[in-house]
Amino acid sequence: MKNSLHLIKILLLSLFALGTVCSCKTTMPEIPNDLTAAQLIQRGQDALANGKYKIADSYYIATIDRYGSDLKCYVEARYELAHSFYKQKRYDEAKTMFNEIVSIFDSPEAIYQVQPKYKKLAQIQLDKIAAIEAKKEAKAKK
Repeated sequence: MKNSLHLIKILLLSLFALGTVCSCKTTMPEIPNDLTAAQLIQRGQDALANGKYKIADSYYIATIDRYGSDLKCYVEARYELAHSFYKQKRYDEAKTMFNEIVSIFDSPEAIYQVQPKYKKLAQIQLDKIAAIEAKKEAKAKK
């Protein structure tokens, strides 16, 4: 009797531990096909605000996949994805995307299709990354 109670306790504790581990795993959402670019980006921003980077990234990538032929949507989603990478300290990837956004504004049609704030925001983020890299480099020289 005592052994079976002990076995039941161990079994219950094991099930509890397994449930805890499984519940911590981030499940990727099913992204509905009927969402607009604005809705996808908003869901990505909500996920990012809650620290759910992979989910946020999946919404931004879905925006690019579905609406990327529209330069306005592409730049906005690309900026948000780069910002997410920045928050994840994936600076090389973020820097590549921010540089791409800045370079998009070299084309005349961008001026009419994309809000100029994205060029300025991307440049601000690039400056922050440069400062982080400079600080790391200075530390490495010590």
